[in-house]
Amino acid sequence: MYKRKDFHYSNMGHYSLWLERYSVCRDRIFHDLMSYKDQIDNVRDIIADKDLILPLKKTKNIKAKMAFVDGGEGIRELLGAAIYFIRASGLILDKKKPKSSEVFVRDLDIDVLDYDEYTKERVELLRGAMEFDVALRCVEEHSPEYLFIDGSLYVNSRKKPIECEEYPFYRKKFVRLLKLCKKNSVHILGVSEDSKSRLFANYLSIKYDIKFPRFMTDSCILRILKGDGVYRTVDFTPQSRFESDDKLTSSLVASFPTVYVQPTSLSSPLRVDVPDWERDFDKIIALVAQLSEGSKHYGYPIPLYLVHLDARVKKKQADWSTKQLVHHISSRDLELYNTILHEMRRTLRPKS
Repeated sequence: MYKRKDFHYSNMGHYSLWLERYSVCRDRIFHDLMSYKDQIDNVRDIIADKDLILPLKKTKNIKAKMAFVDGGEGIRELLGAAIYFIRASGLILDKKKPKSSEVFVRDLDIDVLDYDEYTKERVELLRGAMEFDVALRCVEEHSPEYLFIDGSLYVNSRKKPIECEEYPFYRKKFVRLLKLCKKNSVHILGVSEDSKSRLFANYLSIKYDIKFPRFMTDSCILRILKGDGVYRTVDFTPQSRFESDDKLTSSLVASFPTVYVQPTSLSSPLRVDVPDWERDFDKIIALVAQLSEGSKHYGYPIPLYLVHLDARVKKKQADWSTKQLVHHISSRDLELYNTILHEMRRTLRPKS
């Protein structure tokens, strides 16, 4: 068989090409990043004296009844439809009782969706709506003082609208949850562990007319300001440059004051946000720090991590459920299986 000389067919040829290109690319990447060093130094000079970093005040052990909510999802693509799996879990902890009690509130759904350009986003909306529904049950059935939601309230409120029936359902659940927490005086907060956000950068760029380098996220800015250590930032209210108000519905207007908190010296900062009617943000920050102390490296509220583990959809669960559902339907109507639920070609691809 004819083989072009510049093709690398052998394993040795494959790895020699990889090493050759890596050696070239690593130097190029280094020089590209070095070109931003002057901009980074300039940013450091501008923001160093703005008092953006505050000490994280230690408080006495806060005893309260708390709820923690997270969700998980899985999706399997078949010939004519996607099977999705969504779970949500709420953990109730009552630290006021002599022996801290634990109660779980759970929900789960399995269904199929037709394919369109927003199939994945629709599953995310359904999962989010289920999380809010579990959170509503936690408030209605257990009356916690604090409700921790995994993820940002601000981001949830600004979820990009798409034309599907799932979006208004998601929005309705979120607004209902905010209203119920406000009515029942429940302190609701969002805790986000992502490191790619630019909400703080956008706030600083507008307030101080700073142009940040394109690689600089909020976490990069906080590294410049403080590095390792235990701290919190000043609170700020995120606002998209392209939005003029914070109207969620005709009957609810809200913005979401936000802080970054680094609860341990070995962790990365968390983002915490609350509705603008919250009047005890400092106590909430202290509570987040208190609940994160047991995980020095991860630096995340341990009950939220536990509820994350409880809610996640494992690959084995999704694979088993898909196999069982396909078998159940194909045994009753083979044509449905052949036309809609048949495996896609790529799942039958030989393993290397």
